Amino acid sequence: MSLLDRRLRIISKLKTYDGPAQLNDGDGLIARITPRAIITFQYRCRFNGKQLRIHIGKYPATSLKEARRKHKIMMELRESGRNPKIANTGEQDFVTLDDCVNYWLKHYVPNLKKGTQELYRSFSRNYFLGTFPARNIETIPAREWMQWLDSISVNKPKTANSLFTTLRACLNFCKGKFIIEKTDLDRIKKQNVGIKPEMGSRVPSWSELTQIWLAIERSRASTSNKTLHQLTMLWGNRLSELRLARRSHFDMKAGIWTVPKELSKTNRPIRRPIPTKVRTILERVMATYEDVLFPGRNLDKPISIAAANRYIRRIRDSLPLEYWRTHDFRRSLSTGASELGVMPHVVEKMLGHELGGVLAVYNKHDWLGDQLVAYDLYAENLIDFLDTNDR
Repeated sequence: MSLLDRRLRIISKLKTYDGPAQLNDGDGLIARITPRAIITFQYRCRFNGKQLRIHIGKYPATSLKEARRKHKIMMELRESGRNPKIANTGEQDFVTLDDCVNYWLKHYVPNLKKGTQELYRSFSRNYFLGTFPARNIETIPAREWMQWLDSISVNKPKTANSLFTTLRACLNFCKGKFIIEKTDLDRIKKQNVGIKPEMGSRVPSWSELTQIWLAIERSRASTSNKTLHQLTMLWGNRLSELRLARRSHFDMKAGIWTVPKELSKTNRPIRRPIPTKVRTILERVMATYEDVLFPGRNLDKPISIAAANRYIRRIRDSLPLEYWRTHDFRRSLSTGASELGVMPHVVEKMLGHELGGVLAVYNKHDWLGDQLVAYDLYAENLIDFLDTNDR
């Protein structure tokens, strides 16, 4: 039921009050009433995952009409991703970094691939949100932006460079939506922030791959985590293509793994054969888990990229090898398969790459038979090294 001014006027004239402590007007606007009949308008809502109770004013100094006017402004601010509290300051054009990031997270990030969503939410949670609290983002000087980025760059220069690129994209999105007009971040050049991430060049050798495989095999970790990385070593897939895979993506009868377009970097389905060695491991996984084949602690959700990376860091720290990453397995597959005589176009399909030139336009064949021969050849060579290492 909506609030009535006549009812509020009657209550405000009482010396004591023993009725409901709260009267609702709808959409979060309430009138709180104390036992001494003091009436206060408030707006209740959730913002940035937190429950807010925002003071609007006391009746009758603040009329019901005025409370409703402010309440409407607060709802509009919240809907646009801005803190509804600023309606009380009269500075409704005051937008913070948190306001921009939260608007971007709500209206842009959910449309991206799951892996990218996780990365951007991680950046926001660990670096962006809370960095310049209660500051007008349009008046933060370039010097302060640079000092913040430099402080990150001291220990993580590549991260600082990536953060700058991501934040610039976030603020450009907000400018395109007319949330803000400009910021001094635009004055900073990317080459002056940290170090640009290098294009990977590490190619773990057959001997190194066997050491990594055995370390994974002997580690005390879940079947999910161990097999995720062993299969990635054999398939040469991008980690998230397999990490987010579901049982339905695998046709065991036909012997085909189809990566759906929403999990593919190219935004197109990727088809790979299921080689002999892979099938043995995959059947063990399917006998252990249900729909989500590579779960974390919650069996209904895929293992997080953070948990997968933590596991590989432990494996990496236990081995006397030059620095390597899971993604380097792709270069090992490409290089190793080529050494074994596999044709370049087949290797490209194994990696899930799109072929260039005219082939990309007209030739949609994926050479599954040739891929299968190549995968089996690659696995056999790796097993030979494993057997030698185990002796």
